[in-house]
Amino acid sequence: MPKIYFSSTNNHEREYLFRLLKEKKWFKDANFTNVLLPKDEKEAELVIARRRSELFKNKIGKLEKSWRKIEPEFFRVARSYKQKKLLNKYLCHVSQFGPEGKYRRPNFIFIRLRTKKDDKRALETIAHELLHLMFADFLESKKATYPEREGIIDILIAQSDLKKLFTHYEMQSVGRVNQKMLKEILS
Repeated sequence: MPKIYFSSTNNHEREYLFRLLKEKKWFKDANFTNVLLPKDEKEAELVIARRRSELFKNKIGKLEKSWRKIEPEFFRVARSYKQKKLLNKYLCHVSQFGPEGKYRRPNFIFIRLRTKKDDKRALETIAHELLHLMFADFLESKKATYPEREGIIDILIAQSDLKKLFTHYEMQSVGRVNQKMLKEILS
């Protein structure tokens, strides 16, 4: 069965923050208003130096325990979809920066745990980013736009058996569902 491995090392945090800083313009152009970023690389280094990783480890431990409770059911439902690419191992870097969630192929997801809202939505964010990874090749082959990708992922969570796991999932306003692509995934 596929499994997520959680971590939050300083090296991964540095790499992640520097990558986010390079994407700052994209976040602005895409009207991402809920992205928490350091001002520059110097501030990123200060953030890393001041990290209290032992306190953050407790939060990550609670998150991992919560995810383990739903992980088998999540992947059971995910296996039922067509057009997916399911890997055995996914790596989840937990940060206090960035958007709520992000992914990078082939098997990396990034989630933010900083605000009360982040804590509340962390499991949904993990599921959302995992689905992005699973359908990335298919959606890319269909030349899906950003709103179409988000719309498909939202619908898969909100209107499939996953809704039993994520009863309070909030659809993104940017999402637009391409019914033809959705049908290929669900049939």
